[in-house]
Amino acid sequence: MKFRNALIITAGIAFLLTGPGCGKKAAESASGALATGKTGSAKPAIASPDNLAAKIFFSYELTLTQVADMLKDKKPAAEVKPMLELFKAATINLMVGLGKNREALAPEDRATVDSLLSLKLGSVSTELFKRYQDGQAAYQNDRELFNLIADFNIITQYANFDLLKKQLPDEAKRLGIQ
Repeated sequence: MKFRNALIITAGIAFLLTGPGCGKKAAESASGALATGKTGSAKPAIASPDNLAAKIFFSYELTLTQVADMLKDKKPAAEVKPMLELFKAATINLMVGLGKNREALAPEDRATVDSLLSLKLGSVSTELFKRYQDGQAAYQNDRELFNLIADFNIITQYANFDLLKKQLPDEAKRLGIQ
């Protein structure tokens, strides 16, 4: 149930963070897009560098919190792995949407987003990061799951297409990021 709630929260955050606006117009736009099947054709709304960096960081911090919550009961790897795979896919979609907003910015504004985000990433609470690492450590004997959990720590690279293309070129290609 917690995992289902985490996906619902992630979907809601994705809509709020990457949607065309807020309120009634956003809901009408989303409804229209879903009804017509034209969900990928709209250009992303351009956010300020400060706001975009804050959105990416908020999403990252919430993701770490949700992963730590999923791992705290130390359930069997066979139960945890599929949940985390689905959650990673949802989080990647969220980060790519934010990355499209970053790409819409002027180069100097993208650099500002990167700089601000770097500063913010250093401010993740020690308690949260310890919970995340403790959860990961419980699965150190399962290399595949251990590495899957580690992927969440660097998930913000999906919001920076330059970094994604450099560090994970196959992933960038899979996502149509050239």
